[in-house]
Amino acid sequence: MRGAHFVVPLSFVLAACAGEVGDDPDLDDDPELTEILGDDTMPEQMVLDADTSEVGISAAAKCTKQRFLHIANWSFVAPLDLCANGVCPNGCWGFQRRTSGFQCDYAAGEADFVKTRDGGARFASYNEIKPLNPHDAAAVRNCHTQSGGDPVRTYTVWNGVGWDNEGIVANVKFAELFGTQQEATPHLWTWYGNARGAFSPMTNLSPDTFIDFVAAKRVIAQICSATRNGWAGLYFYDGEASGGPGMAEWKREAIIRGMNYCTTH
Repeated sequence: MRGAHFVVPLSFVLAACAGEVGDDPDLDDDPELTEILGDDTMPEQMVLDADTSEVGISAAAKCTKQRFLHIANWSFVAPLDLCANGVCPNGCWGFQRRTSGFQCDYAAGEADFVKTRDGGARFASYNEIKPLNPHDAAAVRNCHTQSGGDPVRTYTVWNGVGWDNEGIVANVKFAELFGTQQEATPHLWTWYGNARGAFSPMTNLSPDTFIDFVAAKRVIAQICSATRNGWAGLYFYDGEASGGPGMAEWKREAIIRGMNYCTTH
């Protein structure tokens, strides 16, 4: 029997004390983001599983697009509907944290090839599809079954040239835009040019990347703006608790600013 579940209706209105569009010189002057925002070669797709977000979209918000951020976290991340340093979400985007849902990790030594933890929310996530795992397909199937049939997100590693989901079906397929724990998004443009029709992007904002406030804000705005299926991904792990007991507030502020900018430009 699974634990208690929560479903947040899309009519839920975010408390946005800083919901205006505003300008951001760092992002206004970024040529890569300008290119992404100006690209209309791929149409927007219908967003799947919007009801798995931990907070809904505000019907009153003035949005150029609506997005959902999936956080593949192995360290505590405060809810992103809470303001950070006085900066609040604008009502145009939602989020979900991996730890809130049914978490599946590849386990070669298990009979079903998967280790699970149930956070209660009605979505599942699988870490991670890669060539070294000979039983990924079975593990994802078992993850889906053991979750009670919840929609699954898969994380797929950078294999040196791209991403291969091995034919495994998932509601949302995330391409990790990094190859090592110390990398943020070195493969953004490879994904953008070759894989964004098949994969959602996942960037890495863990402390090991040494990414600063401006860069964090920029990469979030980029992946949010570039995706077309409504979902962007964020990886966060702080094994040494270098940011304190969870994600540092300046980094949470950068994420909110990046998502606000993306959804109003």
